[in-house]
Amino acid sequence: MNGKTGRRTLPIRKWLALALIALVVVPICITGGVAFHVVGIGGNGQTAAIAEIHANADRWHDPQWQEATRAKFAGRSVDFDLIENGTTIYRSSDNPLNSNSGKLVREFIVSPANPRQTFILYTNEYGGGRANFWIIPLVGLSTLILTLAVIAWLLGRTVLRPLAATGEAARSIAEGNLEFDIPSSRVREVAEVNDAFGAMSEALRESLSEQAEVEQERRIFISAIVHDLRTPIFALRGYLEGLMTGVADTPEKRVRYVEIAQDKAAALERLITDLFEFTRLEYLEQAPNRELLDFGVLLTQLADSLRPQAEAKEVRLTVAPLPDNGTVFGDAHLLSRAAENLLVNAIRHTPSGGHVWIECRVEPLWVRFSIFDTGSGIPEADLPRIFNPLFRGEQSRNRRTGGVGLGLTIARRIMQAHEGDLTADTHSSGGAVFSGTLPRPKGT
Repeated sequence: MNGKTGRRTLPIRKWLALALIALVVVPICITGGVAFHVVGIGGNGQTAAIAEIHANADRWHDPQWQEATRAKFAGRSVDFDLIENGTTIYRSSDNPLNSNSGKLVREFIVSPANPRQTFILYTNEYGGGRANFWIIPLVGLSTLILTLAVIAWLLGRTVLRPLAATGEAARSIAEGNLEFDIPSSRVREVAEVNDAFGAMSEALRESLSEQAEVEQERRIFISAIVHDLRTPIFALRGYLEGLMTGVADTPEKRVRYVEIAQDKAAALERLITDLFEFTRLEYLEQAPNRELLDFGVLLTQLADSLRPQAEAKEVRLTVAPLPDNGTVFGDAHLLSRAAENLLVNAIRHTPSGGHVWIECRVEPLWVRFSIFDTGSGIPEADLPRIFNPLFRGEQSRNRRTGGVGLGLTIARRIMQAHEGDLTADTHSSGGAVFSGTLPRPKGT
């Protein structure tokens, strides 16, 4: 069965065998039928007459049987004499030898005992006559030619035409045209070649489409990076020039300019760090250095390190009671980076007086954690794209809050590199919630 079209196919060897059988059987059957019904070779009539007369020897004297038998074989040019003890008791024709000069006379013995029964059969050697014999080879030759023509047409339709279309499609692909049509075939090998060729062309179309999308994303990526790097660089250069040219003419202004320059330098460092981490993860230059570690303890330590940042913004940071044995097999540095990105993102988008809390639970196969905040949440339209590189929503991830738009992308790819995952949603309270999973080591 052809897997793509659903049509039944046969191997080419079977098609060739069927063609050879048809080439022999069809001419023989048609020629034989024409010879019997049109030309009328009398072999079958003669054999039937012999069998009929032999089987009914006890009815030779029955006038009804005699007349029925005569009428039955008269159309087949068969006449007969019934002889018993040397006396002719019935003749189907008064002059059997004069009816046709081609009559063949044969005598058959039915019973040699008393009464001795014999009969003489008069048949035409060539049935309808020698004059019609030329029709037989003509019919045979015509049937053979017709059969060959039909086989050639079928081969052209099922083999040659699809292969020619495949060759034309290959030339179209070489010219950059991926839109073509290949006719179906019931020859299995040809159908498989065409299906494979169609699948290849479909894969090429998808590959070219993906390549175009990647190229478009690359241009957008580069444009966004240039914009995000240019902003702090221009600001940093402006404040440094202000210090150099004496615009900051008081100690207070100079301190303020230095502080702003330091902030812009730190922002620039964060941008470059994010880009570096994203590149390493994107091209798999950094494989996880796995070891056994307690992910709950890692979250607690990370929360303690970020608590001053949260307090400076008047955001309460809470870690829910952690379960025992939250052991995972992973890279402590990468997992810390992923969790830090999520926590920094939550603190950044939580307004003053808000709350960020962390929960972690252990399941038989997974360690699951969630980070909640009381910020503005994530719009429904942004959820499918929240982890795309450089994506910033209108509310939840805005350029004014800083970052190049890679933090969440890096966090998710780190989780996936550990055979886990990271998802985002909006909490029932209105804030954002990021949930992650990590597989537990076997035997723990």
